[in-house]
Amino acid sequence: MQMTRRDPEWVMLFARSDVQYRIPGMKDVRVRRNLLASRDLGEPLSFDLYVANSQEADFAPVVVLIHGGPISLDWVTPPSQWRAFQSIGEVLAASGLNAVMFDHRFHEREDTGPAIYDIELVLNHIGANAAELGVDGSRIGLWAFSRGGIFLARYLRDPPASLGCLVAFYAALDAEKPELSLACQTEASAGRLPPMLVAAAGLEDVQGFKEGLGRFMNAALRKNCPLDLMMHAHGRHGFDVLDDDGRTREILERTIEFLQNHLCPH
Repeated sequence: MQMTRRDPEWVMLFARSDVQYRIPGMKDVRVRRNLLASRDLGEPLSFDLYVANSQEADFAPVVVLIHGGPISLDWVTPPSQWRAFQSIGEVLAASGLNAVMFDHRFHEREDTGPAIYDIELVLNHIGANAAELGVDGSRIGLWAFSRGGIFLARYLRDPPASLGCLVAFYAALDAEKPELSLACQTEASAGRLPPMLVAAAGLEDVQGFKEGLGRFMNAALRKNCPLDLMMHAHGRHGFDVLDDDGRTREILERTIEFLQNHLCPH
């Protein structure tokens, strides 16, 4: 018997809920949807570009949003269609930063290769087509959520010149595979470590996330990594959507300022 595809309750919540932070101009943000980046094999990858709407928006920097997972193929609504991510894209664009949201292929916890390929594809596409997209491909930030945090590891060991900074929200920062462990890749780095902001949830309930944060913090301290840590003491996993309080808004405001400081020329 064929099973009916259905979203879990938490997916439906994130699909219909905005981030707990509002700024003027969000309703005026223009979104270019379903732009295509060609894969070597298979269907092209599509992404949405939230266009910066400030007066100095021409060729503004880009913040690439990296969702977590694994994302089951049985779910109906992909992350790019969740209001949680769409509203973050609107906040970024209203703040003078372009934002890119897309669905990468992190469908199995142990099978991360397709997701890594997709993230690299999007970054390379932005760099190669920056003029056509109307963005500055030489100033890129990465903002990862939940288990999407492991995909930041490679950019600590060998960051491209275009990478200005990293952000991780309630993220997995460690993994059994050294290439997916931010602690291991920070320790292995022999060059520039990009500035990073980590926002952690005090009520984190995903097994291993707090321990991974501790291992990464120790490595970052040993390597003098330029790191900002913001703890939401009473925040849950997904606090930016779930917890409507002052600390959530403070963290989100500081995150936008962090991205602006490291991506926008002074």
